[in-house]
Amino acid sequence: MSEKTSESATPSPQPVTTEQSSSIPRPVLIGAGLLGVAHLPFVLKQFAVLWQLEYYQFFPFAFIAFGMMLRGRRLPGEIRLDRWTAILAGMDLTLLTWGSFAGSRWCVYAGFIIFCFNVARSCLDAEYETSLGYLGLLLAITIRLPVGMDGKLIQELQTLTTKVGSRILEFFGYLHFREGNVLEFPGKRFLVEEACSGVQSFFAVMFLAALIICGYRRRWLHSLLVLVSAAGFAGVMNVARICAISVAWADFDYDLSTGWRHDTLGYITLGLAGFLVFSADAFWEMFFGKVPDTRGTGISQLFRNPFIIAWNNFFHLKTRKTQPDVSLPAAAWLPRAAIMFGGLSLVALGLQIRIVYASLS
Repeated sequence: MSEKTSESATPSPQPVTTEQSSSIPRPVLIGAGLLGVAHLPFVLKQFAVLWQLEYYQFFPFAFIAFGMMLRGRRLPGEIRLDRWTAILAGMDLTLLTWGSFAGSRWCVYAGFIIFCFNVARSCLDAEYETSLGYLGLLLAITIRLPVGMDGKLIQELQTLTTKVGSRILEFFGYLHFREGNVLEFPGKRFLVEEACSGVQSFFAVMFLAALIICGYRRRWLHSLLVLVSAAGFAGVMNVARICAISVAWADFDYDLSTGWRHDTLGYITLGLAGFLVFSADAFWEMFFGKVPDTRGTGISQLFRNPFIIAWNNFFHLKTRKTQPDVSLPAAAWLPRAAIMFGGLSLVALGLQIRIVYASLS
């Protein structure tokens, strides 16, 4: 009887719930919200510019994929705020403020991508012991190359594609005359358009590679090799498109250079490029695949191979087994910094609205 009384009198420890442990100070939420909204005027204008460029028209799909993966993979109730969160927020605010004063859409848009990356990095993956910061790759490729470098890249790829396609046609005996980016056959002249235009875009294939990398959660070396492979396959498919158009005209007197035929050929080559990127990812997975180890609870635990452990830790993410410890610093400067960020964001928002209004009037 006395033992039961003592057990009932001893209070059992109450578990700390996720909502209690991961509550975010309200000033931080308000500051982050104002910082995000402050980008919108120039970001929307940048969206309009990107939509006018055919080779960047994939950007809505990049943002949709980012949002869906962030929502589907986020560990509910868990968030990580650390020193890098404040550093990235400062970088974003610097680009936002400078872009608002200088009227630079590019700076504000780059800051917005950093903001989205910071949000993803603060969220934890529900299945693996990592953050969702890797999703930032989906949005990073939507940043237009500065100082017209994208146009120069397209011209270089256009010239390279024309030269390679012309040499392949010569090798197989298709006589033609090449002048710049024009291939001339008897009775027909083909102007080789930008090698990265429309759905045949180099950037669209790179987006497919980024989607595969984020979908399978590849590590950095594997990801780099997939991106390099995707760049090569984009060039191969554009050369194949040029050769197909030339052969169809030379052998069958059939024009694939205009209309729905040209669009259909473009979708086919894009599909083939996507298939090749998937194949490249599987190829590199064969080299960097996870190696099984002798895990056990008994004596076999003493004979685990340290090289296998190092290999798996370097090339693969660890599966989440326990609930993570929430990293919410109780620093006294955090609410004050959030209020300062929010105030400067309002100033930048006002400057952008004024510039947009002046351009419309």
